[in-house]
Amino acid sequence: MKRRGEPLVTVTIPMYNNERFISQTIESILSQTYTDFELLVYDDNSTDASYEIAKSFVDPRMRVVRNDKNLGPEGNWNKAIEEVRGKYVKLICGDDILYPKCLERQVAVFEKKQHAGISLVCSQRTIIDPEGKPLIKKINLVDKGRHKASEVTRKLIRMGTNILGEPVCGLYPAALLPYTRGYTAKVPYTIDLEFWTQLLRLGDLYMIDEPLCAFRISDESWSSRIGDMRYHHFIEFMEQTASEKSFEITDLDMFIGKINCAVHSMTSTVGFKLFAGAAQEEGGGGI
Repeated sequence: MKRRGEPLVTVTIPMYNNERFISQTIESILSQTYTDFELLVYDDNSTDASYEIAKSFVDPRMRVVRNDKNLGPEGNWNKAIEEVRGKYVKLICGDDILYPKCLERQVAVFEKKQHAGISLVCSQRTIIDPEGKPLIKKINLVDKGRHKASEVTRKLIRMGTNILGEPVCGLYPAALLPYTRGYTAKVPYTIDLEFWTQLLRLGDLYMIDEPLCAFRISDESWSSRIGDMRYHHFIEFMEQTASEKSFEITDLDMFIGKINCAVHSMTSTVGFKLFAGAAQEEGGGGI
């Protein structure tokens, strides 16, 4: 239950060297049609102007904190969820974007009585380039509606790729945080997926069949810095997930998943390199 005087939603941004995009990210949050939220920005001791840009925004719902030293992705992401006051939480990386009705649509799912037992609400997303132009308008790997956690997780393993979306896609109840380990970067590329599976141990998934956010591809993003390690990281994540008996992952699921993972890793790596090369030629100095 929401406590009096507290926001219903906490949106939190763990930020590091996002000076190029952080204004767009913050503006997309502050312009939401749903307004009962707080916005927390945690700057991980950036070496660029990210902190100053974030501090330039004046909004009573917003608070900006600068770490005394760099904590790294895992440390800063977990710090970003330590002091949430909202009933629901959304973590966003400092280069992604929410479309205007994102919070309104996702909160509405949780607030319906028939949706009790849901631990994660995700939406489809649009993939954008550094300039905000859509590269893929919609990725639809999970059908609209409610899905049992075990079914979603088995499909995730078989597909060998992220079918739920990045952190920007999800909204979850703050009350579940004490029952998780938080974000772990033991397998860096799947820091978000590993957390999603923790939530799915506690309830079901609801997917909104509409792009309500945008995930940006750039050479400054966390996932792009992982580079060619994607395949090895995802395989390690699959093996960890399969060890959880509650998900009922079979040897056949793993076999199919490893084949698909290899294909997805190869195409995504080649695609990103081609995209990055084209952007450098057009921009004359990198993206």
